[in-house]
Amino acid sequence: MKRKLLRQIGNEWQTNVWLSIELLIVSVVMWYITDFLYTKISIISEPRGFNTEHCYLINYSELNEQSPEYIPDRTTQERNDDLHTMLDRLEKRPEVECVAMGQNSYLYNGSNSGMYLECDTFNTAKGWALLRRVSPDFPRVFRIYGADGETPEQLAELLKDRNGILISDNLFQRQYGIESMKDFIGKEFSTGNYGDTLVMRGSYQPVRYDDFRSAAWSLSVMLPVPEDSYTFFNEMVVRVHENMDKDFIENLMKDADRHFRIGNYYIASVQSFDDIRQIHQRDNISELRTYFTGAAFLALNIFLGLLGTFWFRTSQRIPEIAIRKANGATRSDIFRRVIGEGELLLLLVTPLAAVFDYLIAHFELNAIYPWDYFEPTRFFSCIAISWGFMALMIFLGILIPANRAMNIAPARALMGE
Repeated sequence: MKRKLLRQIGNEWQTNVWLSIELLIVSVVMWYITDFLYTKISIISEPRGFNTEHCYLINYSELNEQSPEYIPDRTTQERNDDLHTMLDRLEKRPEVECVAMGQNSYLYNGSNSGMYLECDTFNTAKGWALLRRVSPDFPRVFRIYGADGETPEQLAELLKDRNGILISDNLFQRQYGIESMKDFIGKEFSTGNYGDTLVMRGSYQPVRYDDFRSAAWSLSVMLPVPEDSYTFFNEMVVRVHENMDKDFIENLMKDADRHFRIGNYYIASVQSFDDIRQIHQRDNISELRTYFTGAAFLALNIFLGLLGTFWFRTSQRIPEIAIRKANGATRSDIFRRVIGEGELLLLLVTPLAAVFDYLIAHFELNAIYPWDYFEPTRFFSCIAISWGFMALMIFLGILIPANRAMNIAPARALMGE
């Protein structure tokens, strides 16, 4: 059968050359689309390394001097004690599981800072780590786990060391190929600030910057701030028990004036991290929706083009199908012959299309993926997916008209001849 198909393709080489060129172009375009979607879906599907469900950001502030309730000459220690009082009262609320503070540290936050780290001959010069200055309970609020299975509570205990630091397990992975930071635990890291050094107390699972940034590009450190320095913080985050966060914002704001007006501090507003996440990623979501819509539209056009091409091609062969049927060929024989020809043409051009796909990947003209730009599994998976899609379109484009041709009596189909 294959030899007969090759002979038939050779006999009709002029028509098949143009069809092969069409299949080649469509195959490369389909691979490009598949690679883009594969990359986006792979990154979105990565573990985030944190959990913001049932979490809230409490925006607090201080009264200014124009306020009639302003308390003048408040010392740093008194202001610090006021913040501790606010934290204690929040923790005693029955719906609150835990509370933490930070400085530009909460998740889905576009306002943050980086930190340079150096240990022996290793450093972050090519990829600064995101710095999170936090209170010890920060891992508990966002359920961040240690790289070696440590619980958020255990990480919180490690953060109580004011000279210690916690580092994401992938800090040196992209730059040096070091898969884990476990061997650096207990070592001193220089921050480059006047010779300051910090001791690494533990590592945690990579915490992604957001849902659209890969873990490979999300390097971070958690630096504890002493309890007597809470006045340097500018944010407060809480985790609420799963079955008790209904109307949490409304209930807390009702009690804000009575229970959380401490010194000059007051609670200005409360935001759900569901809303913060949506706002932070609004542009990314819109961009992704645009790309998916464009890819779907292009795929639909490819589908209709292939369907129309092979539909017309098969319709032109109705007399040939009738002759085969009159000579005793079964339905399955005819289907295998006409469908096999289209699929064989696709199979013949696929290796050449793979060469063009490789050139696109080699010159980095396709979607950006973490640090291994050319990754064999991704490359060949996208080839297989695009080939499967095109094979299905060819199958449908031939099956429907071929089935119609099979229902026509041979004598009727040959009347034109």
